[in-house]
Amino acid sequence: MSKLHTHYDNLKVARDAPPEVIRAAYKTLCHKFHPDRHPGSDTATHTFQLINAAYEVLSDPSRRTHHDAWIAKQERIHQTSRSASVPSAWDGRERRRRSVLGNTSLARSQPWHEFSERISRPVITMALWASIGLVGTMLVILHHW
Repeated sequence: MSKLHTHYDNLKVARDAPPEVIRAAYKTLCHKFHPDRHPGSDTATHTFQLINAAYEVLSDPSRRTHHDAWIAKQERIHQTSRSASVPSAWDGRERRRRSVLGNTSLARSQPWHEFSERISRPVITMALWASIGLVGTMLVILHHW
């Protein structure tokens, strides 16, 4: 899934940014990516052109309104195509989490589950901290060797 890239993203401002913020962001980015500061850099030239195009659209209220309408339309299209292909109530992580942890017969069949029932969490935590301390000590010894 790709994120919709807009002129707001090019200027690094929020969609509800006032004209003063847009102008300040434009000036800052122009100074940073001006071709005179990066002679021979195609990346800086391309970025500078994107910044100029974004400011031309966002500084004009009617063009900005048109751009906002285009964004809303693209988001509706994206949302419609996404909801048609994937059920809205499905979340892959939640389903995976429920299938492993929620189903007790499946969870108890795992070998690590039997091991974790015999050892308490503080004991495991203490063992991890001890191993971290041991690794740290080994690093200090190797560093001074």
